[in-house]
Amino acid sequence: MRKRITLLVLSALSLLGANAQSDDFGLDFSVGAEKKIRPGMSFSLESEARTQDNTRKIERWTVGGTFDMRLWQNDSKTFNLKASAGWKYMWMYNLATCKAHYSTMLDGDGNLIEYEDGYNEHLGYWRNRHRTSISLGASYKLNKRWSLSLKETFQYTHFCKGSNTINKYRIDDDEDDDTPLLDETKTKEYKAKDRTVLRSKLTVQYNIRHCPANPYASVDYGCGLNYSTNKWKFTAGTDINLTKNKQHKLDIFYRYITENDDEDPNGHLIGLGYKLKF
Repeated sequence: MRKRITLLVLSALSLLGANAQSDDFGLDFSVGAEKKIRPGMSFSLESEARTQDNTRKIERWTVGGTFDMRLWQNDSKTFNLKASAGWKYMWMYNLATCKAHYSTMLDGDGNLIEYEDGYNEHLGYWRNRHRTSISLGASYKLNKRWSLSLKETFQYTHFCKGSNTINKYRIDDDEDDDTPLLDETKTKEYKAKDRTVLRSKLTVQYNIRHCPANPYASVDYGCGLNYSTNKWKFTAGTDINLTKNKQHKLDIFYRYITENDDEDPNGHLIGLGYKLKF
């Protein structure tokens, strides 16, 4: 476990130092409820809404549930081993994109050259997913204030079928105006596909004495198993207990997400969540 934690921290610091790209900004809102079935066992429901394109458009709507069960706890209750299984459905919106189109021609010297003759406009579209996760996590209280946890998750995501419209604009060589005109409209179909990821999440949390806030920081790394991807999530935030019995809780966080895949946008998130325990 110590080697795993060291590797995660070193890799995260290296990635933060090397990353320099234009990113998106969005907001994340969630509402959840957790029901205790018996000591060490609970079931929770959660819904989520997230924006993208600098908060101008919705990125996803999500609903799901998770079952948690404690597998083992030591006598001093400083170490816990827990397993969980969850499922959620996501309505995902893909932003419109515009890509330049190039053709080739021979110049006066007989050389083949490439020139821009228009562009392809991909309209925005919805493509839904559902996700199943199985996790094993360990948490350890270093002392009364500091706690450390490591969670390993196997994640299976099914991408549903989808389609979007592509408008092709081209320059008419017979016209004097170089403005691209609509030349063709077609529909692109996306087949269903499945993706699996192994995720490792390391979290450090501090309990402030006589204060309802419990700040935390986490690093989450995801590695594709049936496709090539590396996804990182860096989060800093705080839990805020709204009542003394900790039945009502707020979660406020900042998160940076980056991955070498085009399925989801890279960028910054500001999140606000509410959870009820009963």
